[in-house]
Amino acid sequence: MPSLGLSMIVKNGAGTVRSCLESVRGIVEQIVIADTGCTDNSCEIAREFGATIISVPWQNHFAEARNAALKPIQTDWVLVLDADEELDRDGKKHVPELLSASGVGGYVTPIRNYVPCMFGRAWNRTTVPNDGGHARAKNAPAYFTNENCRLFQRRPDIYFTGRVHELVEYQISILGLKLRRANFFIHHFGHLADPELRKQKDAFYHELLRWKIQEMPDDPTTWIQYGLEEYEECNNPEEALRCFEQALRLKPDGATAWLFKGMIHCESGRYQEALEALERAGSGDDGAALRERLKGDAFTNLGRLKEARTAYWRALKQDRRDWLVQSKLGYTEVALGQKKTGIAKLRRAATELPSTFEVHDRLLQAYLAADRLPEAAEEAERFSGVAAHPMLFLRAAGIRAQLKQWEKVETLSARGLKLFPQSAELHDLLMKAYIVAGRLPAAAAVAERLASVVAHPKFFLRAASIYAQLRQQDQAERLLLRGLESFPGSAELQKALAEAQGQQ
Repeated sequence: MPSLGLSMIVKNGAGTVRSCLESVRGIVEQIVIADTGCTDNSCEIAREFGATIISVPWQNHFAEARNAALKPIQTDWVLVLDADEELDRDGKKHVPELLSASGVGGYVTPIRNYVPCMFGRAWNRTTVPNDGGHARAKNAPAYFTNENCRLFQRRPDIYFTGRVHELVEYQISILGLKLRRANFFIHHFGHLADPELRKQKDAFYHELLRWKIQEMPDDPTTWIQYGLEEYEECNNPEEALRCFEQALRLKPDGATAWLFKGMIHCESGRYQEALEALERAGSGDDGAALRERLKGDAFTNLGRLKEARTAYWRALKQDRRDWLVQSKLGYTEVALGQKKTGIAKLRRAATELPSTFEVHDRLLQAYLAADRLPEAAEEAERFSGVAAHPMLFLRAAGIRAQLKQWEKVETLSARGLKLFPQSAELHDLLMKAYIVAGRLPAAAAVAERLASVVAHPKFFLRAASIYAQLRQQDQAERLLLRGLESFPGSAELQKALAEAQGQQ
């Protein structure tokens, strides 16, 4: 039976390295850890598992450190993990059975990267909802999957290349050995780390990619990697676009570069250019969910709704659990007149994503488009209790006002004002609800508060007018005088004050 070793580079991984090593206990015969500058007890923990520790000075070069950690490995095969990763529990069963395959140099391994947000993208992959299969990631709402060769033959001519985002795939391919897909996966928890640590790490990777560009200027993948860093971490879409175009000069048929070029155009509002680039990205499965979602967005913004619907359907084929795309598809169907099926999709998406504003907003807009005001009001009111925002209360109360349900307008406006006492719009709605209900004293009190929240002559005039209807001339005059203190040049306030004083 071929033997298996574990190779790692570690720097201050004491909080996670034990779980990592536990995940491979019983299937690896040798563990080698390259210590690149630990100041915690990572190495002491690793020695409990029988690991050999070698000291490797950090030279800002991941491939060099990885290769140093490979040198002492004496087993037939090697598995590579990081301290913030774990082999999936089924891996112990599947890994040993892969080691006897003939002509195989390595296995491209899916890596499940858990993230702290529901929606996002990494490389050309979109996030999917977390299935809760790992207790350590139970609070992560989603993950994305990427693949790297992490299990390969231990040979001196198989080694890592690249200062950052280092790979062994290139060496395996030039040796004429096969790369197969692994039937196990790895859990990665690094994206769940403290946001400040993540920010520092991203800045560090950005700098390493600068050096990598200088070292590998003819490598299109490096230009794509650097372009994504410019876009995601530096908020520099035009520089990112320049990098993707350079990648395409080096490899004109590069589907990934065309995909990201289309993404930049789409998110910058250049929808026709986006579609042209996305067509050049091909029709393969790699990155298909992102490609088709972007096409759907571009078609929607160009008013080409039938084509948008087709694109969203294709995106959903890649992942039926992408409820964000499902909501976009549902709204497109409503716009095409398929109101029943579209609203059904929107309701399902809202159920699966109960706290996501854009999903609920599409459902609300669909109800309004279908002239289903009561359901629109219920949805707006329900969501105002999920994600408190003055606009949500305002929208719910506004729909209730269209239905002439003034008691509910009053209740919603009052609820909103408890949370957002500075909202002029909510004050205005509450005041109108009181006026319709014939509760002028309450309306006057709200109008007076509104004049304090938003200093403008018209709000002082409105409050004074209500007091005048109540025949409370002293109150009306008091408010007008307050208004003139703030706006001494207001002819409207001067005229109203003169009329009020003349009536006494």
